[in-house]
Amino acid sequence: MTAKSLILKFKVMNINLLDRLKRAGDLSISVKPIYKNDNNEILLKNFLTKQKFLNSNEIFEILKINFDEDQPIGYILMKDKNVVGFLGTIFSKRPIKEKIIDHCYLHSWVVFERYRLAAFKLILPIIKKNIFISTYSPIKSLMGLYKKLGFEEAQFFSKFIPSLFFLRWKTNDLNCSDDISFFEKFLSNKDRIVLKDHNFTNTQKLFIYFNKNTHDNVFMIVKKKTKKLVIPILELIYISDFKKFKSYEKKIGFELLKKYKPILFKFNSIDKSDTFSNKYFFTKIVKKNVYYLNRPLDFKFDILYSELV
Repeated sequence: MTAKSLILKFKVMNINLLDRLKRAGDLSISVKPIYKNDNNEILLKNFLTKQKFLNSNEIFEILKINFDEDQPIGYILMKDKNVVGFLGTIFSKRPIKEKIIDHCYLHSWVVFERYRLAAFKLILPIIKKNIFISTYSPIKSLMGLYKKLGFEEAQFFSKFIPSLFFLRWKTNDLNCSDDISFFEKFLSNKDRIVLKDHNFTNTQKLFIYFNKNTHDNVFMIVKKKTKKLVIPILELIYISDFKKFKSYEKKIGFELLKKYKPILFKFNSIDKSDTFSNKYFFTKIVKKNVYYLNRPLDFKFDILYSELV
């Protein structure tokens, strides 16, 4: 059997599974979309607040991330006018290579235990859209369901590096700016879209250029966090040019250290060797799972357009 026929067979199996799921379960349980500031959002907030095992305020903060206002911020599972489950969504139109791709990131899948068999209904409206779907580090109980629904499983790595390694790399051939009005005109079309989409997020945008040449540059999105309330971490969320970053990583590291004063740098990558070199002592690498459906061929891993920004 050829690779093409295997893929076709898999897709047919997946369609048959979805068809069985649609017809299965309690027909009195329905799914409704949630839009910003509608009645269903009020129902959702009441539902989440009552779940003592959840950090509801954390989910409320994630719900503020909305890249496509025409799409729902999630779906609720209803039984007799009561909310019994929820799946959070972050829809976006994200640039990948030269195309704009419809994308949905999934988060916060919560369903009452007695209705777990109907949990799949929450994801069906999203799968029916036939768009790129992703989710990072879901709980173990959901991993099997994602695989059954045809999601591709992969791993990504979070690398933590002490910032002290960059203390002695001061340079005069590198300039940094966080003035968007200055550097936006020097960005590529893709990076302008990324910048515009992430302007409302709690992140910092940084433009680094070399030898006073603004066309020789790296655009970065970073976020300063505090681990266990005491350890400042600078997370490198987006880097426009990995190859160039690698060439100047020590000098860029020094500038980031000087500007943001973190104790640790953090970067997420599908490859352990991406970004900062592996030669630094005390580097810690944490492996996590990621699940994709309909992943575009040109997609390269990053955590943009997700709850992690």
